[in-house]
Formats: sequence, structure tokens, C-alpha cells
Amino acid sequence: MNYTSNTEPQRDTHLVQEYSVRTYECGPDGFILLSQLCNYLQETASVHADILGLSKDALAGYNLTWVLARMRVRVDRYPKWRDEVHVLTFPHKMGKFTAQRDFVLMLKDGSNVGVASSEWMCLDLATRRAARLPDIMGNCANNVRTPVWPGNAFTKPVYPDNPVDETEKSFDVYQAHIDLNGHVNNVRYIEWMMECAPETPTDRKVREMEIVYRAEAFLGETVIARCAVLPDGTRAHRVSAPSRDLIIARTKWQDMKNGHLF
Repeated sequence: MNYTSNTEPQRDTHLVQEYSVRTYECGPDGFILLSQLCNYLQETASVHADILGLSKDALAGYNLTWVLARMRVRVDRYPKWRDEVHVLTFPHKMGKFTAQRDFVLMLKDGSNVGVASSEWMCLDLATRRAARLPDIMGNCANNVRTPVWPGNAFTKPVYPDNPVDETEKSFDVYQAHIDLNGHVNNVRYIEWMMECAPETPTDRKVREMEIVYRAEAFLGETVIARCAVLPDGTRAHRVSAPSRDLIIARTKWQDMKNGHLF
């Protein structure tokens, strides 16, 4: 589908990165972990931003850096060890304060793995607050490819006031959790979320996940991860520090057979 206007030039701004699933990226059943798929998304976004001249290093001159604000992922098939995963990404919307980027994941033979959408903000390194996107962003949004979700991809996950069947675990933030921005890497929160989920990951896996990043966590802090069962069978997730929520998320789980979700 082409949604370019009659006067606007077409921009098929995109990148495809290839990843071979490693043993250390898999669970005991031999299939890749959700967190590792999200690492592929993060790496592909970073590489493409660098190609576009919008990398972390480029933003540093403005005392800014990229941070992930929201992400939604749907997995139709979990790759296994030695599978080759192709991740196609393209920016599809540039606003005053946020930029949105989509992903399509496939195996080498072209079979579908899943899709994802993400929303990114610029963080002022001095104030640690959201900042307006600088003019260097220009207009690099892809206007040829159709966004992977029609309309607005994002909703507003909430954590219940009176949670049912709640599971809670605490985690200390170590040096290995800290990324290039000096705070906990966004994928670590997904790992902590999964530790609290009641499902057995070899039988049931996440079909859909939506996560909102609300605050930063830093070296030496202790965070609490919680998971509660919602009335519709989905799971609500919350990771918090003593004084603030760090993420709020929702997951939908399904049975799996031979890597496919049913």
C-alpha cells in the first residue's frame, strides 16, 4: 500500500538486519526468548538510526539521547536455535516530541515471525527529562510502507488497584544491567516481568506484549516486579522502584506447538 501524497516524494526508508539464533538466546525448549527477540529490535533500530545520522553519538552534540517510551510486540512463531531471523525496520512517524518505528520479523524462507511498533523520545541528559526532537531529524519517515498496526498501535496498559493472584519478586540492579545511557536497559525489564509470570514458558508463550516505560532505574537500586491475572485472562505487569513506577505492561499468552502459537 502506498500512502504518499501526489506531491510528496516517496521515501522507502528502511533497513533489514539478519540474526542467527544462538544457544544462549534460547530457553530449555530450544526456542528463542521473548527478551532476545526484543534485543534484535533494539539493535536494528540503533543501527538504522546510525545510518540515518540520528545515532546516540549524533544526538550527544545536542545533549540528548534516545530512550524507548512504548513498545508493542506480536509474536506468531518463535524461532529456534540456528534459525536465521530477518528484522525489517522503518520509521513511519516523526512528531515534535516522539518518533515511531515499526518492525517486521521473518525467517530466512520468508515465513512470518511477528511484528512490532515502538515509540521513542529524546531525553535531555542534563535534566533527565523528555525534550523536543531536534531539527536534524528532518523528515525521514517512510511514506511507502504500511504501518504494521492500523491506526494507533498503542493503548494504555494499567495495573489493577486490587490485583488477583499476584506474584512478586525483587531484583538488584547490577552493572551488567546498565546500558549506554547509564540506566537499566529496556530489555531487562522484560526479563524481570517474565520471572513473575505464572505460565510455564515451554508450554505457553507470550503472543502479544505492550509495555510503557515510565521512569529510569540505576545501578545499586532494588526493583520490585509484580504480575497479576486480569479478568480476560491476560497478565498485567508492573516493575517499580521504591518511589516510582518504572514500567507498566500487559501480556497475552497462548499455547505453543512446534514453535507456533495456537
